[in-house]
Amino acid sequence: MKEYKSAPYIELEDYKAPKGINSVFIPMNDNKKLRLIYWINFIDDNKKKGTVLLQQGHNEFIEKYYETIQELLNRGFNVICFDWRGQGLSEKMIDDNHKQYIEDFNIHDCDLDFIINEIIIKNFTQPLIGIGHSMGGHILLSSKSLIKEKFKAVILSAPMLGFSYEKLLFALSSITGIFSNKESYFPGSKPNMGNETAFEDNELTNDRTRYTRTQKLVRKLPIVRLWGVTNSWVNAVKKNLIKIRQETWLRSIQTRILIINPLEDKVVNPKKTIQIANKLPFCKIININGVKHEILMEKDKFRKIFWEHFDDFLSDLKIL
Repeated sequence: MKEYKSAPYIELEDYKAPKGINSVFIPMNDNKKLRLIYWINFIDDNKKKGTVLLQQGHNEFIEKYYETIQELLNRGFNVICFDWRGQGLSEKMIDDNHKQYIEDFNIHDCDLDFIINEIIIKNFTQPLIGIGHSMGGHILLSSKSLIKEKFKAVILSAPMLGFSYEKLLFALSSITGIFSNKESYFPGSKPNMGNETAFEDNELTNDRTRYTRTQKLVRKLPIVRLWGVTNSWVNAVKKNLIKIRQETWLRSIQTRILIINPLEDKVVNPKKTIQIANKLPFCKIININGVKHEILMEKDKFRKIFWEHFDDFLSDLKIL
């Protein structure tokens, strides 16, 4: 791989990055820089399983997934991740670093395409497996790279494919431009202004230890976490959901997909996920009870369910 400027990353006393971490800034075509972190697996070539691109959800960052990354390394994969532009330690799109802002999700798609074509394909062993959580799953499902079959298989965790009150949400998004500008916080989104949400009030996980661990990472470098979403971001999500839901788009996807769908999810709408999964020609969906939005940050018994389905899915494809 060519030389890139090194990028910082966060560790805790009791939560270190997996060995072999490489953290760099990658300039995109518009010169915005994305933070990309990767691990090369140095096991014997005949034991290597390929490369996993692990992509996070809205307002997440790579360090949150060290535990998952180590589990992928243990399975024989190289692992590569990048912070979506506008969040984590990738470059922001507007001057206010606290706001989630994008004008069109096609920008994320172009970034993803660039990383796959210029970084992964040129430097990492195949096959390429995609894992996308929440917004990351949304972007993978709408990406040109998926349609072009750059992935051998894709696993989506609680993909952001719909919301419980989206009719009201999207109606409101259509009129926000009249009363406020596109960089303003979206009405009703309840920006936290940097304040933590207590574990008892969180909608992400039932596991206190993992939830607290993420809080500690944010305390160490607060800029890694955003405060809320903008009018522009909500409108971009709306536009991209319309694209994803078109039957012609869904039917054109020939890649094998596994969806892990937490039925008690309050962040995204699991019913919408089921509707979309049923229109994908090569999709298997696993509906799970008792799990909140983030199964990879859940209690061990739930994470075990994820890994069992992950291993079975890739074994069926002769990858594991």
